[in-house]
Amino acid sequence: MTSPVTLLLMVILLADARAHLAVDESLKTDFLGDLKDKTDQFKYENEPEDTQVSWHAVEEMLELVEELGNVTNVPAAIYRDDLASDYVAYWLVEFNSSQYAVVSAGAETGDHKVSIQGSLPSPISKLDVTAEGYGKKCFRYLMLSPGGEMMCRDKNGKIVATTAEEMLLTGNYSGEDPRFEHAHEYIEQQRSELAALWAARAAEVAKTSFKADGHVVLPTDTNDVSSYTEVYVHLGGVIRIPIHEDTVSLKIGYPADRQTPPVIGSGQYLEAVCRILSFCRVDDGFGIDLSHKKTLLRLSYIEIAISKHVPALFSNRRSVEFELRLQLSTGEVRVTHYSLDSTLSRQKRSRQYTAYATKVSCAIPWETYFPNYWQHDIKTNCPVGCGPVAWAMIFGYYDRRSHYKSSTFGTGSRDLFRCGSDGTTGSNGCVAPVNSNNDKIKKYTEKIAKTLGTWCIFKNGATPVYKMDRIEDFFKERQKSGSPRVLQTNNVWKLIPRRQIADTTKTWICQGWPVVVGTVEGGPFKWHFPVATRYQAQSRKWRRCFRIWRKTRCGRWHTQWKIQIFTHQGWGSGYDLWRTPSLHYAAIARY
Repeated sequence: MTSPVTLLLMVILLADARAHLAVDESLKTDFLGDLKDKTDQFKYENEPEDTQVSWHAVEEMLELVEELGNVTNVPAAIYRDDLASDYVAYWLVEFNSSQYAVVSAGAETGDHKVSIQGSLPSPISKLDVTAEGYGKKCFRYLMLSPGGEMMCRDKNGKIVATTAEEMLLTGNYSGEDPRFEHAHEYIEQQRSELAALWAARAAEVAKTSFKADGHVVLPTDTNDVSSYTEVYVHLGGVIRIPIHEDTVSLKIGYPADRQTPPVIGSGQYLEAVCRILSFCRVDDGFGIDLSHKKTLLRLSYIEIAISKHVPALFSNRRSVEFELRLQLSTGEVRVTHYSLDSTLSRQKRSRQYTAYATKVSCAIPWETYFPNYWQHDIKTNCPVGCGPVAWAMIFGYYDRRSHYKSSTFGTGSRDLFRCGSDGTTGSNGCVAPVNSNNDKIKKYTEKIAKTLGTWCIFKNGATPVYKMDRIEDFFKERQKSGSPRVLQTNNVWKLIPRRQIADTTKTWICQGWPVVVGTVEGGPFKWHFPVATRYQAQSRKWRRCFRIWRKTRCGRWHTQWKIQIFTHQGWGSGYDLWRTPSLHYAAIARY
């Protein structure tokens, strides 16, 4: 008879295994029974062709232009089933015909401003190709989970493609029925789990973001809000304001209840501010000349340059506060508040193009040598596992750079991949392959899977976190220089991402080590182990201001960080991407 302790251990093992799997949808739908097909509620009328990109999204796209290059496609609309059916939740935009980014349309999504970012082809292109392969056509694209999993429906509301097909790698679907007729019921079954994930993402975003998109007032109102966010801007910087066809005017405003020195009237104050900003016309009610607008496809904006010098009127002021008031044909006015640091006028400053004041980045050295491996089936519908692939990529990278840059990295890593049939025996003169189109690297990955104790369950290769450090003996035996060891984080609450894990990942990347990270790719029981090799962060300052008894008081300045890591997903070419570091686990092999 099995003891209670043994039963408890078995339950823990199974739960831990499920927490690292991307469970096959077709298997789960076998247990759904005769659930009623509710797809009628998703039938669509013709999608409007002139859907306007939100102000919130355009603002972020303009920031991305400086990083990724010009916009090279008309932004594509992405919806979410858990939000209003007519609300565009995200916009997918391509840059420089090589990169894409999925940008949140507004605070309603509860998501980061940039959801995912990567190299083309985009997820939408992949959905189109998948649907066409089955003789279907995507009509509406939807974001399924915070992990970036997407799907598309046809005009009748039927799910006809999902990125999960390629991500899960649960066998070759070519020529097979992917059972999309059951996908709707499957998603309905997972609705509560997905809602919990979106709630967790919203809570995470709330800790790191602020509402800097201004507020909307009526034309005659200036003090109808009790609090607002003030954004810090630099002399010599640039402010970009998105404008639409319904924009009537863009004017400089002055917070009427902010105290000014007795000798300065509001008119004098605004005139002095007008001198600091380009395209401002004093004789037009302190308006910005909209004829200077710039356009990137359907994205129009005004670029307002800030002078490096301030008028003498502000010589004794530490800061200059002003508003930009964008009036729309609807009668509404969007107000954004700024605080210009006027104490730096005598300091030489480089031109700053974005709202972010500081950019920090680091990457592993010679990332071009990092291989692109992916999972393969070790038996029918049983892939080798993402954990073994992650370690194989890291060891392949060490081996490749040890061969190609021995003057920098020495030759001590050449034994990590050798010339024998499975890459673990024979001469060390062979170089680790660049991808998985090689039988030897497949056997090498299988060897690592055996070392880790990866097993097949629900048509997936499962590697629980507590087994990942088993790779240390394999690494120590083959790394011939330095002091080889494996370091990993410990996260007791495995379904909750930890900030300290993201911080540790940053430290390790900046030290030059590729990091195996634990991410959620579509649900609380769909863990994945990609490898992070790059880190970037941008910051800007903001503060909260409150109106009390007709006077404004502002709090201390805060720093907002926009942080991303670049992950090699281990799914094959085209799936690597920039993502926010919502991480449950991190590990490195260092020497």
